[in-house]
Amino acid sequence: MNLDIIEELKKEHLDIERELIELEEIIKSDIINYSNLVHTMKKIYLVWDMHEKKEEILFLFLEEWSNGLTIPVERMMFEHKELKPHKEAINNAINSGNDEEVKKALEENGRFIIIKLQEHIDFEDEILYRVELPELSDEDLNNL
Repeated sequence: MNLDIIEELKKEHLDIERELIELEEIIKSDIINYSNLVHTMKKIYLVWDMHEKKEEILFLFLEEWSNGLTIPVERMMFEHKELKPHKEAINNAINSGNDEEVKKALEENGRFIIIKLQEHIDFEDEILYRVELPELSDEDLNNL
């Protein structure tokens, strides 16, 4: 059961990466497909928000239970929060209905989101692929 938690996070990373590829294609396109853009942004942030909560709990737990393993939890939490203004900039541009404003927001903020999420996922994967969870009691698993 311990590995299920890590495998779930790894799968979510793949889901997010698929949506980032879609966002990249939207950015490259000359025509803005608003429904696809809105769908992709919602999907990225829906998965990311749920994923973020699980990670914060898991990484704090790992830091507490590990024997000398240092998990940079504060860095991860900051990186999660760092994306919020970029998401808001894209949402504001979409709500403006101005294609030029949307293209500009996607070029600046969309690319930033893609780069930062990919870097963040790569960093977390390094930790997730090398960590060994301690044997946990049923109570520990429930708390996690």
